[in-house]
Amino acid sequence: MKRDLSKFRIIGESQAMLELADRVYAAAEHWDAVLLTGERGTGKELLARAIHRLGPAKGGKFVVVDCASLHPATAESSLFGHERGSFTGAVKRHIGFLESAHEGSAFLDEVSSLPLDLQGCFLRFLEEGSFTRVGAAKAIQTQTRVVAASNRDMKRDIAAGRFLPDLFDRLNVLRIETPPLRRREDDILLLFRHFMNPGGAERLTKEAAEFLLHYPFPGNVRELKNLCRRLSVFHAKGEITPEMLKCNLDHGSERESPLPIVLAGKECYKKPQKIPR
Repeated sequence: MKRDLSKFRIIGESQAMLELADRVYAAAEHWDAVLLTGERGTGKELLARAIHRLGPAKGGKFVVVDCASLHPATAESSLFGHERGSFTGAVKRHIGFLESAHEGSAFLDEVSSLPLDLQGCFLRFLEEGSFTRVGAAKAIQTQTRVVAASNRDMKRDIAAGRFLPDLFDRLNVLRIETPPLRRREDDILLLFRHFMNPGGAERLTKEAAEFLLHYPFPGNVRELKNLCRRLSVFHAKGEITPEMLKCNLDHGSERESPLPIVLAGKECYKKPQKIPR
């Protein structure tokens, strides 16, 4: 049976996406922790929401924890909550992310950014299924589906002492890698039609379509979506040419410079080369 992720706003018919759908459906049935890895812009939060809605936690809340934005001074309180009077400024009890996700799912986006001194507390939560609010004496038992995501090399973070290996092992139970757009050539024009305004895709010239198929999209689906929005706003009429595409791509991000090459008589782009700093 063909597994379809389109109802979760995840578009794709390539072999890579069919394999991804199989893994998502298989993992979603269980309470085990799921670790989503892959490059930025590949839709990891959408996949986490799909796992939540397909699994046993679908009746509860889906709580997003942006680990990269947690302030070191308040990270423990944000994640686990605190009791009134537990520290200066704690004028009332605060319910943390994990307690809010009881019988639901907690999505830890960019889990690699979780403060090191908090990783041990989170590891205990995964091992015991309980946590203690800051300033409380009694632990709280909870059942929360944990889905974590990272676009970094977590083993490199472990080697550098930035991430606890035991925590990685606990999160890395059901691992799913999100494929980059360059491995989904069959989906590029499909996604282009999906993101463009009605009729917009018909304005794409043959040469422009060929350009899209050979561009590496370092920003993945998010970059393609942004490109389509710019074309819809700034070039609402007329043909869409390769030159128009080049002018509206995210060349400036991460100081990368796409270098033109000639393929089958048409100019396209090869993988970006880093500009020396």
